[in-house]
Amino acid sequence: MTKRRFVAAVLGAAAATVAALPAVATASPHDSGTAVTVTREKGHVLACTGTAAGVEVTVDLYDNDVFGTHAAVSVRTADDEYVRGGETEAGLFHKGRIEREFVVDSESSGSAHTVVVSGAYARSGLPKRVHEVYDEPFGQVVTKGWNYPLKADVTARTMGRQVKLTCGDAFAYKLTTWRPDDTAQ
Repeated sequence: MTKRRFVAAVLGAAAATVAALPAVATASPHDSGTAVTVTREKGHVLACTGTAAGVEVTVDLYDNDVFGTHAAVSVRTADDEYVRGGETEAGLFHKGRIEREFVVDSESSGSAHTVVVSGAYARSGLPKRVHEVYDEPFGQVVTKGWNYPLKADVTARTMGRQVKLTCGDAFAYKLTTWRPDDTAQ
C-alpha cells in the first residue's frame, strides 16, 4: 500500500467517525436559517518522518476530544513496507509527552514489527487564527478557532534502530465547527 493510499484511508476513517457522532448543540453559522450541529473541539496533530540506516519511518498522530484518536504509522525498508492506520486508544498526547507502541504489518510478506514512538512537545510561537469554509454533501461547513504551534522532539524505535523524527505539522488546536444538520433533511 502506498503512503498516499494509506494516509487517504486514515483520513477517510476519521471522516466516517465524524459523520457518525451525535449533535452537540444546534445553531446557525450565518443568517441562512439552516439547522446546524455545533461542536467545540480541541486536540493535537503531529506529522513526522525520519530515516536511519535504511529504515524510513512516517508517523501521523491526531487526537480530537470529540471525534477520537487516529494514528498512521509507516515503516519502509529496501525490501518491504509495514503500515498501521486508523482509530486508536486515546492518550497519544499527555501533558507534553508522547509514548505509544504500534504494531505495523506488511501486506506482501505477512510479517509484523513493533514501533515505539516517544518524545516530548511544547507550545512554540504565536497562535494562528483558523477560519475555514468548505462544502460537504449536506451543505457548507464553517470552522473557526486557533492552532497553537508545537515544537516536538520525537523518535521511533523499530527493527533494532532508533530513528530521529522531524515533524512538519505539529500543533494543538481549539475549534468551533458548524456543520449542516443532516437529520433535518
